[in-house]
Amino acid sequence: MEEHGNEFVGTLFVLPASRAFELNTTLHGLPVTLTGTVAQHLAAQFAGGDAAGDHIDPRQLSLQPRRVEILTRDIHERHRAPRKVHFLVRVIDGGVHPAPQETSVTA
Repeated sequence: MEEHGNEFVGTLFVLPASRAFELNTTLHGLPVTLTGTVAQHLAAQFAGGDAAGDHIDPRQLSLQPRRVEILTRDIHERHRAPRKVHFLVRVIDGGVHPAPQETSVTA
């Protein structure tokens, strides 16, 4: 089993109840859809039960392209075809917006 993490930019759809995700992105210039499981700590942020992290609203994620980190495991089992399993580990710019800053204009 091999494991590696990559950052992708694309449209992210999340089903928090089933901990499933779908990411529409491009890979080497071709459109690709990655599907998989949301990591447990990230699912807690979607549910709002994570005291250490900020709450992420999964309904707002698909409104614009997001930068995410996905962990990919290449699984090689005896007498079976190799397969890839994807885990959504982190939403880098997702749903948590900083407070608006005040700007003053002098004329």
